[in-house]
Amino acid sequence: MKLATTLVPALHALRVHRLRTGLALLGIAFGVAAVVLIVAFGSAGQAQLDAEIRDLGADVLAVVPGATRNQGAWRAAGSLQTVTEADAEAIARNVAGIVAAAPVVRGAVQVVFGNRNRATTLRGVTPAMFEARPWPVVKGRPLTDEDVLRSAKVVLLGDGVAQTLFGEADPTGQVIRIRQVPFTVVGVLEEKGHSLGGEDLDDQVFAPLTTARKRILGFFPGHPTAVGGVTLRLAEGTDMDHAREAVRNLLRERHRLASDQPDDFTVRDLAAAKRAQSRSDWIMTIMLAGAAAVSLLVGGIGIMNVMLVSVSERRQEIGLRMAIGARRRDIGSQFLIEAGLLALLGSSAGVAVAVCGAAAFGAGAALQRSETMGAVLAAVVIAALITLLSALYPARKAARLDPAEALTQQ
Repeated sequence: MKLATTLVPALHALRVHRLRTGLALLGIAFGVAAVVLIVAFGSAGQAQLDAEIRDLGADVLAVVPGATRNQGAWRAAGSLQTVTEADAEAIARNVAGIVAAAPVVRGAVQVVFGNRNRATTLRGVTPAMFEARPWPVVKGRPLTDEDVLRSAKVVLLGDGVAQTLFGEADPTGQVIRIRQVPFTVVGVLEEKGHSLGGEDLDDQVFAPLTTARKRILGFFPGHPTAVGGVTLRLAEGTDMDHAREAVRNLLRERHRLASDQPDDFTVRDLAAAKRAQSRSDWIMTIMLAGAAAVSLLVGGIGIMNVMLVSVSERRQEIGLRMAIGARRRDIGSQFLIEAGLLALLGSSAGVAVAVCGAAAFGAGAALQRSETMGAVLAAVVIAALITLLSALYPARKAARLDPAEALTQQ
């Protein structure tokens, strides 16, 4: 029998039995929509989580000076003043995948405002620091290149320092003293909490690098451009190991180290943040896959039940078709074609519902991500396969009916 002679009865059966067709379509549509929405919301949440983990340092490298050795004993890392501002500029200029290179000096200070004071950490930085470690300014303005060039006596406060010195008042424009040197507060940074290593990120203040050197922390003896370290931010998707090796090779060349000489610096990555990101990606993938499997499985069971009921209700129709010449495989093909049509219509409706739902709940951007588009395609294909597999048993049962018995049953 030609496809048309099987397709027409299948379409007629779907049109006549509207309630049963609607229930089956709902099962498929809800299954597909659930998968797409779960992946879309999960993708949006994962993107936000990845951004937060990157802020903690998942794509950050830190270059710190090496350690000096005195009478056979090694001193702490950073005691060797070998990393300079020029190194930071060379890394930013010559190493692919580096989007920001921020030199920094630091030291312990006492900050005073009126009768309030706090012991904290002063970091001398350039504006590149807030590109390397994104940190919004919630009051006032950020540091600028002009501040660094003029060695301006301005400072950004961490949230904890601002709370101690000013409470709920706006500190911008106020003058504080750091080691008896007056500094104008130009901004307050967003509250950050603690780092992965337990450091209170809100317990610090930031001044222009040149100002911190000249006014507060001083210069390293014999090394006027030496810094305490350089923070590097990698572009998204950059291979961490490759970038680290490229930075190492560049610095060895700049420091004129022979092949048999050890590095006079250390390039570190924040491995804990990378592990956290890897674990979060894996957990999210498992959760999404599990939710998608359950949604489609439930839809498949529902379709099988609906089609089994259809076989019972259509016994006389099946018997009549077989009595006038329809073969068993024609009957089975009709039920499989009905299932295919249900899968096509239901999947289309499910995708439409998912797109509208994602847009309504603010996850529309996630639909453009490659993993979400892949999930849409996978959901449609899997829904079709599950629908056809769920229809196999009802189709086989319908094809094996005895025509005489089917015609006599009411």
